[in-house]
Amino acid sequence: MEKSMSWHRITLSRQEFESGELNILVGAFHAAYVAKGGPEGMAMFGCWADGGAHYFVYISPKSVRYILPLLDAYSAKQIDAPDPSSLSLVYGNGSRRACFQVQFEA
Repeated sequence: MEKSMSWHRITLSRQEFESGELNILVGAFHAAYVAKGGPEGMAMFGCWADGGAHYFVYISPKSVRYILPLLDAYSAKQIDAPDPSSLSLVYGNGSRRACFQVQFEA
């Protein structure tokens, strides 16, 4: 599986979330988003998990090429596409069609 075609998940503890780590992550994502002109499908989504012990941040496949250092800094894990019904848009151009449609790039 190619890294650029995969979803990635960043896990924040409740303590990290409450101390503002999500704001730092969104700020870095925002900078890359603006620098690249807001590409369609470049988005991050989030949801609480483990009974509220963790906040999962999901990075769309179309975002990966623009934020590789950020993914490395947060030890993001490659994952299969998450269930979109449980997610909220955190930042970006997150139309369901652009982010969750199966596509292949040449």
